[in-house]
Amino acid sequence: MTTRTLVEAIAALVIFLTLAGLGLFQVPSEDATIEAGVQAQATALLADLPNPPTLTVKGRDITVEGRVESHALRRHIESALRGIDGVQQVTARLSVLPEVEQFSFSIVKRAQTVALSGHVRRTDTVETLAALVGAPVPEVALASGGAFDGWDGVVMRLAQVALSLDEAEVLASGDTVQFRGVALWPSELADIEQGLADLPDALTVTAQLTARDDGAPFVLLAEKHPGLGVSLRGKLPLTLTPQAVSDVFGRVQRTELTVGPVDPGFPGLGSAMLGAARVLYAADEGVATVTPGAVILSALRGGDAIDHAIDVLRDDLPAQYALDISRRPATDPEPFWLEFERRDGAVTARGVVPADLAPDLLARALDGADTSGLRRSPYPDITGWGAGLDAVSAVFAEVVEGKLLLEDTSVTLDALLPDPTSADRADRLLTALPQGQDFRRTVDLVDDGLILNATLTYTPQGGARIDGTLPGNLTAQELPSLLALPAVAGGAGSDKDMPLPRAKSVLLAVERWLGEAEDLTLSLTPEGITLDAVLSPGVDKAQVDAAMRAVLGPEDKMRLRLLSNAPPDGTERPNVALGLAQIFVAGYWLPVLDFTPSVAECARQSRLAGRAAPVRFLSGSSRLDARSVRGVNALAAVARVCVSDGGLQMQIEGHTDSLGDGVANRAISRDRAVVVAVEITKRGVRSEAMNVVGYGAARPVADNDSDAGRALNRRISLSWRDPGQAVQ
Repeated sequence: MTTRTLVEAIAALVIFLTLAGLGLFQVPSEDATIEAGVQAQATALLADLPNPPTLTVKGRDITVEGRVESHALRRHIESALRGIDGVQQVTARLSVLPEVEQFSFSIVKRAQTVALSGHVRRTDTVETLAALVGAPVPEVALASGGAFDGWDGVVMRLAQVALSLDEAEVLASGDTVQFRGVALWPSELADIEQGLADLPDALTVTAQLTARDDGAPFVLLAEKHPGLGVSLRGKLPLTLTPQAVSDVFGRVQRTELTVGPVDPGFPGLGSAMLGAARVLYAADEGVATVTPGAVILSALRGGDAIDHAIDVLRDDLPAQYALDISRRPATDPEPFWLEFERRDGAVTARGVVPADLAPDLLARALDGADTSGLRRSPYPDITGWGAGLDAVSAVFAEVVEGKLLLEDTSVTLDALLPDPTSADRADRLLTALPQGQDFRRTVDLVDDGLILNATLTYTPQGGARIDGTLPGNLTAQELPSLLALPAVAGGAGSDKDMPLPRAKSVLLAVERWLGEAEDLTLSLTPEGITLDAVLSPGVDKAQVDAAMRAVLGPEDKMRLRLLSNAPPDGTERPNVALGLAQIFVAGYWLPVLDFTPSVAECARQSRLAGRAAPVRFLSGSSRLDARSVRGVNALAAVARVCVSDGGLQMQIEGHTDSLGDGVANRAISRDRAVVVAVEITKRGVRSEAMNVVGYGAARPVADNDSDAGRALNRRISLSWRDPGQAVQ
């Protein structure tokens, strides 16, 4: 029993004793107070048992179920429960645990499996062992008998220690323990030994502990000498074999390489060792030392091939590795090169510059730069390589982000420059250099000279397309979200010097009725916004006009008109903005529906249509909201299938919120139902199959205490029936 349960039981017992003192148990009653007192005393009696039975108290009757350690304890429990004041009946379903003369417990842990078996005394021990292994432990059994008082604690301690190992075999029997374990690293053995030392002194523990790894450091020490050849020593990770390292050199005079049997957990160590070996292979001589986190290449001597191998190593080396290189002058001088890079406002310079480069010239070029990656060659400049360093510095001063690389016979600019003028100046200065005969240029511009002039077009079948140059506060990537479209075709840059603050508000306003647009063109220029749109049949053009003029500026222009050239009945099309297929019927675009009409299915389709496109009205009016045309079209599509194909009768029901007079609300709700009935009739549904009713505020679907709830209650619903049947 937990401390909390015991405290609660004692508290309940105090209440019971107090009530008993008042004589309450002298009155024959099944009230909750008597039951609580009985519960408290019974719980206290069972609190200290190793495996407390399940207790149920109902009135004055007690039922106790579970497993106990002995027949004597079973009899004692039954007798004690019957002796509780106020108890009328005790039903005991107690079984006695099997008695084991000598307890034993076995633990076997392999790479992927854990097996536990043996005896314990307490139920909570079984539960804790299952939690440790993350699975049931069916071979662990409760028993009574020959176990010392701390047996379960010993079992738990052995399990914790064994599960921390890579492999383990444990057998505890009586007062002896045989423990065999394999750790990954020698450093783990001390903790394991301490865990076993914490076991009771009365136990005889025989332990055999080993580690898979020998604890020696992971390191590659490779040496190359013109006269002595190649020597390889060290300890490699599992991801690398001695043969792979030897194969880099082809022929090795001395090899003392071992492979650690355990993954050391140093990502990239094997590739760093191979990369360093390849650098050493490219050199005439040198030493490569690789440890976790560091690559040291020292005393390197050789030609150009070393530079390439170092570049490859540097590119492949994990970010957390430090790379240290020291060179001896090669037989042939290495090429000079200097690379400037600006990223996030920070400037770095790296490369190899001549030994005799004037300090003041170098200081001017490198002013404020991080030069940790720059070094001087042991060779002087005999070709005039540094003559154009001032020009290179002047060009780099205009770089916003990017690199400028000056090499022996070429110059490379890969950068973001402010504007076309800056790009022309860079071209002129760099092509004039001796290395400018091989000028490699990749340039982007902050201001590319684009001028605001964008055109957005939309049709239901083709979706939206953007062309031209958008204002600076708008990007082409934002358009799908603003217009609630899956994508916008085309592409457009942004004139960062010409924002158009109201552009987003206009796009958001257009999105509200884009599903009812037959053709739309929106132009954005410095002079203003021009909107030219053809609207679908049934749209309230005046409402759309008013909504758009509320966000357009006085200098903006707009022309709206309804579709005049209607397609033939039966024409189908996709509507990208609405995300559905439509069919032109009786002069209107209705959703394409495919279902078998019945009273239940028509009711379901009506609800789906109402949720997807609610029919709304102007406040206090029976005039449809401009966007409600899609809701009317959706209901009409359902009605055409259910009335024309299914022969059903429908009832159009108008509803209001609770504001206003009840009589007036019923009147306006009926007027709204009539408006919808008229609109559905226009779309080819027989009026004889319909009747209308106004319920006012009598059937709310939401709370009328909020604006959102009242808006949901101002609605139209449809009910259906077979001819001669009641509405459902």
